[in-house]
Amino acid sequence: MSIFASLLRGVYRLTGTKKAFTLPESEILKVIEKQNRHRGVFAPTDRKAHYQTIDVGGFPCLIVRENPQPARRAILYFFGGGMVIGPDRGDLPVMRKLCRETGCDVWFPFYPLCTDHCITETYDMAYACYRQMIDLYGGGNVSTCGFSSGGALALGVAAHNNAQHAPLPPPRHIVAVSPGEVPWNDAEKARMQALNEKDVAIDYAFMVLVEKFMRHGRKDVPDYMISGSRGDFSGVGDIHFFYSADEVLYGALPDFQAACKRANVPCSAFARPGMVHCYCMLPYFKEAREDFAKITEILKK
Repeated sequence: MSIFASLLRGVYRLTGTKKAFTLPESEILKVIEKQNRHRGVFAPTDRKAHYQTIDVGGFPCLIVRENPQPARRAILYFFGGGMVIGPDRGDLPVMRKLCRETGCDVWFPFYPLCTDHCITETYDMAYACYRQMIDLYGGGNVSTCGFSSGGALALGVAAHNNAQHAPLPPPRHIVAVSPGEVPWNDAEKARMQALNEKDVAIDYAFMVLVEKFMRHGRKDVPDYMISGSRGDFSGVGDIHFFYSADEVLYGALPDFQAACKRANVPCSAFARPGMVHCYCMLPYFKEAREDFAKITEILKK
C-alpha cells in the first residue's frame, strides 16, 4: 500500500467519519444538512473543457465536452452521497479526466436527493437524462458510470429501462464503483456485517437506515430502486464493479454477480485490499490512478 493510501485510511479513522453513520436518525439529518450547505449545483467557469447546463425535468444536468460539438459517444455519470448528500466541485476534475481519457462527453445530472424527494423522482430524472442521450448519441453509444449511490444509479438506469413497456437501447458499458445497496437477504446482511469493522468510512447501520430516506414515506417503490441487485440488467453490453476489499458494500458483490448471471450479461469485479470507500474516484495517488485508468480503458472501448 502506498504511503498516501495508508495516510488516507488513517485520516478516516482519526476524523471519525464513520461515527456519523451510527448516530440517531435526527442527528444524521443534522450532519447531512450541514454538509449540504456547501454542496449542490455548480456552474464551471474555467476554460479547461466546454460546458453546457441543460434542464431535465426541472433539475439541472451539466454536460462536459472536450470539443464544442458533441462527441460520438457519452457517459452518464452519477455522483455519490448516499442519495442524501449533494456533489461538490471536486467532482469536476474527475469529469474532465473521464472526458479527456475516454473521448466521450460526460453528462452529470444534479439528481434530486432523498432528503426532499422519493427515490422514484431520482430515477425519473436520471432516466430522462438517459433518454435525451440516446436521442442525441444513438443506441449503443451511451454508457453509465457512478460511485457509491451513484454506482447504484448507474446500474439502476439499466434495470429501470428494462422495467418499461417500451425500453430504450441498453447501456453500452456500466461501471459501478462501490455501488450502494440496501441488503435484502440474510447472506448479504451477514457479509456486510462481517466487513463492518474493516470499513473506516461507511457503517452497516446506514445501509439499513437509508431505505427510509429513499422511500420517503412511500411503500410502492420498486425493489430494484432500493436494492439494485434485484434488478434486471438484460441487454447491457458488460458490467464492471470496483471495490475496496475492506468496505461494507463489498458484501453485496455476490448478489450483483448473481443478477448479471441471471441476465446473461458479462461482468467483471476488481477489489483492492486496504483502500477506502470509492478510492479510485480520487485519482491522485498510485492505487487510485491505476484503477481509474482501468475504468477509462473500459469506457473508451
